[in-house]
Amino acid sequence: MARKIVARVIVAILLGLVIGYFAGESVARDAAKGKDLTMKEYIADFEGHKQELESSATPMAATLVGGVIILIVVLGIYELLALVVDKGLAAVDRRNPAGAPPSAPPYWQG
Repeated sequence: MARKIVARVIVAILLGLVIGYFAGESVARDAAKGKDLTMKEYIADFEGHKQELESSATPMAATLVGGVIILIVVLGIYELLALVVDKGLAAVDRRNPAGAPPSAPPYWQG
């Protein structure tokens, strides 16, 4: 049981690091664009920016259904990765499996 918890913690940390890395890269890329953007460039392409914002309107029902589907996929991937890590930890775990009879004590312990 403890091994499964350790596997889930490992997967959660790794997924958090990967998602955090890509989110940080996206924010840095947007910040670089914003730093290079001038008022004249923004005003000159104001209609383009406005059109881009307005074209991303999505109905609430579609957003909710999409959110549920994405959550199911993410949780499925998480569970699959946790299972793989758990199997990997079991392969390197040198302790006796649960229910295995203990071996005889060494001869010097009598």
